[in-house]
Amino acid sequence: MKKIYDSQKLNTCLEAYALQQLFDTQDLPFFLIQYEKGENIVHPLKLTEYLQFVVSGTISVYSIRKDGSQYTLSASDGFTLLGDIEFIKNDYPAFFAEAQSEVTAVCLPMEKARKLLDKDIRFLHYLLHSLIKKIEMSSLNEAVFSSLEEKLLYYLQYTCPHNTLTNVEQTAAHIHCSRRQLQRLLKKLTDGGTLIKIKKGCYRLSGAKISV
Repeated sequence: MKKIYDSQKLNTCLEAYALQQLFDTQDLPFFLIQYEKGENIVHPLKLTEYLQFVVSGTISVYSIRKDGSQYTLSASDGFTLLGDIEFIKNDYPAFFAEAQSEVTAVCLPMEKARKLLDKDIRFLHYLLHSLIKKIEMSSLNEAVFSSLEEKLLYYLQYTCPHNTLTNVEQTAAHIHCSRRQLQRLLKKLTDGGTLIKIKKGCYRLSGAKISV
């Protein structure tokens, strides 16, 4: 883990992801952290000090069941917020987060900014949205499905924005199957008319009224 205080790099990230538009509060003490592949970003035995907006790289958010098995809550190579649950609970994390590649995150010290953020309505709305997504993914992993097809359709209907799958690799991680299994299933459902292939790696439930 390496903290970076390069104002030019920080401003580039803030502007690229319109991060400051997530807050009513101005002049927050943002900085950057860079992680190497394999590093823990969040660990249940370590208090989380920062809200972290992952802006580059791939992460895996996962938990360990009582029987020792691991399940993936989220696998993402896009913009992701870490620390939302810990900010609300003000307690130890519930999940692990690990860097699957070199990762860069825009960070905000929780305690230093907490008094301001507790009154920041725009930020709190965004925090609620982030928490709902994590609850949906947790429900998906704990639900019992009779088949992989049923699990995929549930994922598309209740978890994917606009009922649209946009990343085959991430989806395979979320529903716990191989990429090859998922690709076979996507072809079957597309041939049968259940899904519409929008472009390479992008599929939408038939009847979803949204264009990509």
